[in-house]
Amino acid sequence: MLTAITNAKVVLPEGLVDGSILMEEGRILAAGRVIPPQDAVIRDARGQYVGPGFVDIHCHGGGTALGHEQPLEAARHHLAHGTTSLLISLAYSLTKDQWVEGIARIRQAMAQPGTSLAGIHFEGPYTNPQYGARSQRAWQIREEDYRLLFSLAEGLVRQCTYAPEMPGARDFARYVKSRQVALAAGHTEMSPAVLADAVTDGVTLIIHLFDAMGCHLGRESIRQTGVLQDSAADAALARTDLSYELICDSRAVHVKPANMQLAYRAAGADKLILITDATVQPYDPAGFPADDPRSSIDLNYNSEGQLSGSRLTMDQACRNMKKYTCAPVMDLFKMAAGNPARAVGLDAVVGSLEAGKEANIVLCDEDMNLSAVFLGGTQVH
Repeated sequence: MLTAITNAKVVLPEGLVDGSILMEEGRILAAGRVIPPQDAVIRDARGQYVGPGFVDIHCHGGGTALGHEQPLEAARHHLAHGTTSLLISLAYSLTKDQWVEGIARIRQAMAQPGTSLAGIHFEGPYTNPQYGARSQRAWQIREEDYRLLFSLAEGLVRQCTYAPEMPGARDFARYVKSRQVALAAGHTEMSPAVLADAVTDGVTLIIHLFDAMGCHLGRESIRQTGVLQDSAADAALARTDLSYELICDSRAVHVKPANMQLAYRAAGADKLILITDATVQPYDPAGFPADDPRSSIDLNYNSEGQLSGSRLTMDQACRNMKKYTCAPVMDLFKMAAGNPARAVGLDAVVGSLEAGKEANIVLCDEDMNLSAVFLGGTQVH
């Protein structure tokens, strides 16, 4: 069925255009200043923004569902908030058996029609055990282990995160790149020199900038004669050849407002990627007073009271980014759709409103409040 969304502010890669978008059989036919055919079914956007569905490349779950246990349920939760392409992240804290079982469940879920699942993010397992809220099981980098995991997840893995300073990391990084998988650094205290080697080995992305990143001289900031030592975050943000994930929660706990603004100004909207890093909360937020961070709509704390991921959705992440940086709608769609799609090699099919791409679309106002979500040309919310 030929469908046209008209009277819209259409978010295109080259800019904002007053116009329409045509879609048929799950694909975009045209977007911009186009005149709908007479036989098209018309949907009046009433002046709202029409942009690409969000692409979340770092997510452990949603609602009450953990991604490695109930991937379809987690994806449905995020789809209701505009995420039309979702990578399930398998965490460093899982056992080997949980990784194997999680891969099998995600593969089965992705075979279902009409899913928004787009692949897997290996968040580890080779990260620095000193950096991370979840209980760390120190995996030694062993070739037989990582070859097994990648074999089981053949064709599904879009991104892999590791700590470049770990023993054996360089051989592992080269193997990941040989699999045509986006290589990311995170949960790390890498020095600028180690990061430079990692970039040579194929790193293109830094996961959750400013979070679970330390100083290569120790976990705490070390001052010598009044000089603050450079951190992994400093080393990363100083480069011009990387992209950076950000967790933007409503209370700016993961990333402080000044650091959000620093990243936005230093890296720019073309290099930042909004993520949720969402998981399942072990408590009821309503049980805490308003001044307790655990009462927040989008923060998550583990049973030990440590910050542990979030309960974010991508629409809320966009609103938070706008709140703290005043980023315009065009930039928000870059950071929530185009940039993440490009970072993990999905940009040929999703991430922007261009002819031939999947008709994954959201309608929203200037504050990123959604009124409709389309997946493959079908309105699902």
